Amino acid sequence: MTQPWLTVIMPIYNGGDTLDAALSSLDGQCEGLEIVAVNQGSTDNSRKLLEAARSRLPLRIIDNPDAKSWTENTNLGLREAASSLITMLHQDDIWSPGRAALLKEMSSRYPNVDIWVHGANLIDLKGNTVGHMCPPFGGAQRVLSFEEALSYLIVQNTLALPAVMFRRDAAMRKGGLDEDLWYTADWDLWLSLAQNGLAWDPTCAASFRIHAASQTMTGSRDLQSFKRQLKIPMERHLVHLPDDLRKIARKRADTANAFNICLASLHHRRLRGCGSALKAIILLGPLEWREFLTRSQIVNRLVPRLKLAMKRGT
Repeated sequence: MTQPWLTVIMPIYNGGDTLDAALSSLDGQCEGLEIVAVNQGSTDNSRKLLEAARSRLPLRIIDNPDAKSWTENTNLGLREAASSLITMLHQDDIWSPGRAALLKEMSSRYPNVDIWVHGANLIDLKGNTVGHMCPPFGGAQRVLSFEEALSYLIVQNTLALPAVMFRRDAAMRKGGLDEDLWYTADWDLWLSLAQNGLAWDPTCAASFRIHAASQTMTGSRDLQSFKRQLKIPMERHLVHLPDDLRKIARKRADTANAFNICLASLHHRRLRGCGSALKAIILLGPLEWREFLTRSQIVNRLVPRLKLAMKRGT
């Protein structure tokens, strides 16, 4: 069997409603790929959908019924991967046509980095595009230095999970995903992998599905736990910025985290943390507001979710 150049890791748990769309988005893009689906004891039709897809996709199924999280399942897939490059596809998300070709071109053009990223669409449960999730890295393909990438991404994780490819050995050296971070494990890993620079392409070559039943939305009910999830990667990686950038990066990141806590609280019909968010934006100062909005991408993240909430009548 020919060595695959890319492994697609799919952590699966009761994803029957959207899993077929995720798998179908890989059709016609699997030359030189392997797909490793780690099934966490699904009780719906997810296992059957995976078995059916093996007839047309280079798909390997690993059953991991005792797992407790998507991070644990992803790390298992990472250890089992046969290729040197990795990308993740969750059961909610989909690839756009041509994504595999884009990733291959980027890895060839920029071979000295450990992480390659692109833009993404935001879609609803029906697959309709409702917005975009893109870091503010500009409209041209390029490589960002570690310092530049970190100074942006430390404020807010603006990388959609299905819009990232990374080097397996680099991730393994970092210990893979931190399994204690149910909300920010991917953000933490991206910040670690950017130490050799980050390759960027503005093409929206994948779609990230947003809905109220996602693990990240339901998990944010515990606001203290949610707050810790946001704080750990920030504190872990801010130290890598030079002193002259660290102070303002911390203020921006603290403000973004305060807004994230407020938004999670509002989603669960509470007001806790909203006063702190207002105070943080005031203390940031009007001269910083525009830069904060750009780096946090808060408007682009919030507006699609508000539209969906209004449709649900919540």
